[in-house]
Amino acid sequence: MSVILTGAGCGSPRLLTAAARECLSNARHVVYDRLIHPDILQLAPPSCIFHPVGKRGSLHSIPQGEINELLIRLGREGGTVVRLKGGDPFVFGRGGEEAAALSSAGVEWSAVPGVSAAFGGAVSAGLPVTHRDVSPALSLVAGRHGRGRVDRDDCDILRSMTGSGTAALYMGASAFGDLSRKLLDMGKPPDTRVTVVVWGGWGRARRMDGTLLEMSGLSQNQRLPAPAVIYVGGTAGMDLAPQRGPLQGLQVAVCRPYPECWHTGRALEGLGADCYGLPLLSLAPLEPDDSKKAAQALCNADWLVLTSPRGPRELRRVVRDLRGVKGRVAAIGNGTAAALRQIGIEPDLVAGGTSESLASSLREAVRPGDSVVFARNERASDSASDAAEDAGASVTSVPTYRMMSRDVPGLDIMMEQWEACGLDAVLFGSSALSEEFARVIGRPAGVELIAWGPVCAGTVERVFARKPVTLPTPDADGLVFTLRRLRDS
Repeated sequence: MSVILTGAGCGSPRLLTAAARECLSNARHVVYDRLIHPDILQLAPPSCIFHPVGKRGSLHSIPQGEINELLIRLGREGGTVVRLKGGDPFVFGRGGEEAAALSSAGVEWSAVPGVSAAFGGAVSAGLPVTHRDVSPALSLVAGRHGRGRVDRDDCDILRSMTGSGTAALYMGASAFGDLSRKLLDMGKPPDTRVTVVVWGGWGRARRMDGTLLEMSGLSQNQRLPAPAVIYVGGTAGMDLAPQRGPLQGLQVAVCRPYPECWHTGRALEGLGADCYGLPLLSLAPLEPDDSKKAAQALCNADWLVLTSPRGPRELRRVVRDLRGVKGRVAAIGNGTAAALRQIGIEPDLVAGGTSESLASSLREAVRPGDSVVFARNERASDSASDAAEDAGASVTSVPTYRMMSRDVPGLDIMMEQWEACGLDAVLFGSSALSEEFARVIGRPAGVELIAWGPVCAGTVERVFARKPVTLPTPDADGLVFTLRRLRDS
């Protein structure tokens, strides 16, 4: 096939283009940098091979020449190779160098643009990069180039920053001390407005405003943070005051299976948080013999109980002809009920979204002698099945799928960002996920632990030796309520 030089946008995966998502969904290899949002890698197929080639600080894990050689080799092997870069690959992303190397080697390539930090990061911080009667032009300037960082002798670059428009300086936090002094020497007024946008496009983004003289002093004292884009003159200093979400800046890890972790994360990012999906467990289908036995049990039940939104999909896989399901159907929560309706089954009973609510509903609904079959994960809670037994029913638990440990692509990037920016909360969607988190990642200190329901909370307390916060309602509203309290505390 070809190599696709793909922009990952800046910050939230919500800024990822539809074309980029399509490329990732077909990727055989993904070669990625460190400034992408790690959740984006989850859009690739499970069989995809990942190649981290970015840099951390000033340490390059792979020189650019070797990255070019890697892309050429992978491109010749066949299949779709996605070269994933933060922002846009052709805006100081060395996309041109990689494209030239591929063309010289006779390897086909194409490109998908991304939202560059100078644009996406600026508007999210309330800064327009052009504005009528304020800035008639925009210059994009790199703080580093092939010879190293830009310095006071790069006169052509400096002249592009002395005009009346806005100059957006990438990768310039460490170089701005030298640059700003030269700009002042060249006649740039000391009171020229400067805006620094740090982590543009992320929920944790922040802006610093001041004069050229003030920002020069901060840079010389190594007090300008990175990653940042520095805007000099023109529209710098303007603040259009965009709406800030109620979870602005909150750093949240979401331990749920995929795609639930993806949807939860993006919804929270719409409210201002930064979210990291941790699908530490993945669904695995049953073996053929087990599947046949499960189908017989499911079709002969008086009550069929589904305990997660994944259950209906697996029910359809196990029971090929759903007309064979003769009994009444119970669902835990609205999500599971909606998933049942998608496969053409209207549930007879929809309980609340916790094992306790399901237990209470079944205790009232089933009659002595009823056969109740739970179609669920092998590691599910027993509280609802115990309640059905207490009501006199004959209860059978039939696993329709298994949850297996899985590697999370980009976990190294997540942990680096937690180290640099902190982590405020971890949401656990199930007991099994909390146990897997402890095994893979450990027991985080100073982080709020949040449990989806009471059974999960009990496991979290046992595993981490401290009491978690339990959602008041096991749904998106309960999660947002809990995180808003955490944000405001």
